[in-house]
Amino acid sequence: MSNVIYANTKQLDKVADLLSGYPKDAVRIMNSVLSRAADTVRVETGRQIPKVFGAPQKEIRSALNQKQRKVKPIMGAAGEGSVSVIVLGRPLTMTRFRHTPSSPPQKAKSGNRRLFRIKAMISRENGLLSVGPVHGIDGKNKAVFLMPAKKNDGSGRYLFAYRTGFGSKGSREKVKVIRTLSIPQMVTNEQVGPVIVEKVNQTVFSRLTHELDRSFGNLGTNLATGGK
Repeated sequence: MSNVIYANTKQLDKVADLLSGYPKDAVRIMNSVLSRAADTVRVETGRQIPKVFGAPQKEIRSALNQKQRKVKPIMGAAGEGSVSVIVLGRPLTMTRFRHTPSSPPQKAKSGNRRLFRIKAMISRENGLLSVGPVHGIDGKNKAVFLMPAKKNDGSGRYLFAYRTGFGSKGSREKVKVIRTLSIPQMVTNEQVGPVIVEKVNQTVFSRLTHELDRSFGNLGTNLATGGK
């Protein structure tokens, strides 16, 4: 699955065998490991994505707090003794990324609306690129404009949108918000995913050691050091 962050440590299989006679402890320890793994993905997603893509950290974190997007830990998706974290979510609106302008320009003194070009930075490597025009369903190019995210909500947030054009006879012209990459797509990017996986592996290893030490003396530390 392209939206899954896999973490697999050498200790997990061994721990599963050791705890086979302690089912309650096993469930508690693995739940703790899963929770920490998911928290690590949330934190590192906000840190790593802005290094490659044009979405600021606050926008990524804000998007992950919405109902349509979440981080969900599961056991065994990558095989026996593995911890996996699924990142779910629909594509982000383009204004979640760095863009210009952030609001419709004010009218000039002459009363005419100032001309402006809409740009957005999806990839940091490519910088700000022009957005639009967009091909409508009627075959005509449609200009991209800014529209309020929600009417009268006072947030001052705008979205990039375009009019779709008229389709079949009698149909109404619709306004469509422009969306781009999703968080799952960015998380599994070759420059982002491996960094997050490494962080998750470190978290899983550290949490396992802590929980095993707390429940069974120095068992976690002994496993980590090979019994030395």
